[in-house]
Amino acid sequence: MDFSGKTIVLAGAGGIGSATAELLASLGAKMILLDVVEDKMKEVVEKLPGAGHSYYVCDFSTIESIEPVIAQLTQEHGAVDGYVHCTGVGAVRPLKMSKYDFMLRVMNINFFSFIEVVRCLTKKGAFNEGMNVVGVSAVGAYLGNATKTAYCASKAAMNSAVRCLAKELATKGIRLNTVAPGSTDTPMAREAADYREGSDDYRLNEMRQYLGTCQPQDIADSIVFLLSEMSQKITGTCLPVDGGKLTS
Repeated sequence: MDFSGKTIVLAGAGGIGSATAELLASLGAKMILLDVVEDKMKEVVEKLPGAGHSYYVCDFSTIESIEPVIAQLTQEHGAVDGYVHCTGVGAVRPLKMSKYDFMLRVMNINFFSFIEVVRCLTKKGAFNEGMNVVGVSAVGAYLGNATKTAYCASKAAMNSAVRCLAKELATKGIRLNTVAPGSTDTPMAREAADYREGSDDYRLNEMRQYLGTCQPQDIADSIVFLLSEMSQKITGTCLPVDGGKLTS
């Protein structure tokens, strides 16, 4: 795969995001990172191979703040060739505590911000022909779990939206897909109660995800595949990268 001369925007500088940025940069891409934490982006950008990489602070919980950021980066860097939405929150609450404000915050960061960035990047002059979009969903879009209503709903919404957007944007030569990681060894996952080694949930997950816990690189490999010409006939779909979890 060769991404030389390509400009890729990536939202989220966490475990999967940083692994994806490093892989794309190693393949020649110029990376533009978006995140709310500037120090995290700076650390990732400084480690990327190649030159010309940059970052912009963007608060995905405030949807109206996104468009000015996208306008600035396209003005300064020109039209882009790809977008990866790898930002999100895994907040969990029981139904009795899932009030509107909480639900809205999760949906804003995990879903509405994705739609807003795609809307802005698919305007005339903001993208190059053949642009590809990949959203990071989750197997939670398919599997129910107590206290995860907001999170799972936000990921399922992304999958459904991509099916619609793929048809609408095909006339512009744009493809859109998602990946659905299973349990992955990331900082966010390590903070989750069901990831704690020795817990009943952890043992059950080990049985279901029988190929083992995913590493960020596993997800990055799949994202880059969907961004590349090797997947040129794939659009509007979700690729599970789950160690077999959805089959058991």
